[in-house]
Amino acid sequence: MMVKAILVLFLITMLLILNQPTIQAQALTTVISVTNTGDDKGPGYYGYPTNNVFKPGVFKITKFEVLTNDTSVIFKTYFSDLGGNPWNGPNGFCLQYVQIYVRTTASGMLTRTDTFGLNIAIRYDYGWHYALLLAPGWGTNPVPQDQKAAFYYSNGTVIVQDSSFKVYADTATNSIVAAVSKTLLTDLDNISKWKIVVAVASYDGFGPMRVRTAGIKGGEWNLNATYTATQDLIPKISKAISTGIEPRVLGLVVVSPEYPNGITPDQQHQWLNSYDPDKGLLAIVPSFAPVTQTVTTTQYSTATTTIPTTVTSPVTDWTIASVLGVVLLIMGFAVGYIIRRPKATK
Repeated sequence: MMVKAILVLFLITMLLILNQPTIQAQALTTVISVTNTGDDKGPGYYGYPTNNVFKPGVFKITKFEVLTNDTSVIFKTYFSDLGGNPWNGPNGFCLQYVQIYVRTTASGMLTRTDTFGLNIAIRYDYGWHYALLLAPGWGTNPVPQDQKAAFYYSNGTVIVQDSSFKVYADTATNSIVAAVSKTLLTDLDNISKWKIVVAVASYDGFGPMRVRTAGIKGGEWNLNATYTATQDLIPKISKAISTGIEPRVLGLVVVSPEYPNGITPDQQHQWLNSYDPDKGLLAIVPSFAPVTQTVTTTQYSTATTTIPTTVTSPVTDWTIASVLGVVLLIMGFAVGYIIRRPKATK
């Protein structure tokens, strides 16, 4: 009996020893972590649909992280509340539609600035190499064709969620997780320098591109596009909806060397409100930085005032010209006199 006990203990010990390297190899390293994550009001005045499944905070991103281990890069988006998965999405969530657009530091790669049904454009220098579409997971094919989560390359190649691209909810932390095999990625040594745009929309399996739309007054299943909008904005919002260019984003995160700490709600509102229905222009994220006119004006003013002092400018000195004229006139008379003077006779 004692021998059997010793053998069992030995086997357990050996199993623990053999498993130890695997546990250590899968330890996570946090590369990016930001808590400045905008809010859940879209361009600043959106409201949730009125159905009770849309609990307060289900579209409010509270933190975004990028972590790594030996085999994967993990993208983790935290929310105030996941909402309990009322429609039993296979990936553990069903209300949120998280889209993550990644621009690496690699050169020579095709980039894109479009998004999948969000009605926003990505700024050209954030043009994406990879797009992660984290959908609830019904069906068999990738979103937006079907409802499986998908990993898109900028050239159109798509990976449907599988062992190399896993998507799931972590209910203990109210987060949606995408674990991407390192074999699908490049530029892994520069993750901290990547430019990443994270947008959350309301998932709608029957909506255009699987995204829930906004209405002027909202409704049970529509976003309220004027929930806290001022009266002067109503015509712009109404025209945007009628022409189909209203932003369909509720929450936003941008993290990059330009925005290392994330963004504020005011920045989110400004960027998502930059659409122009009169010109048919989508909102751009992040928006272009305003030009500092004061500096430019000062530079041009300085250059203008220095132009008259340029030494190459022709200058006429009339005093010198007059003296030279008189001298030349006297020399002319002298030469004429010598030429015309009668020659002496012998």
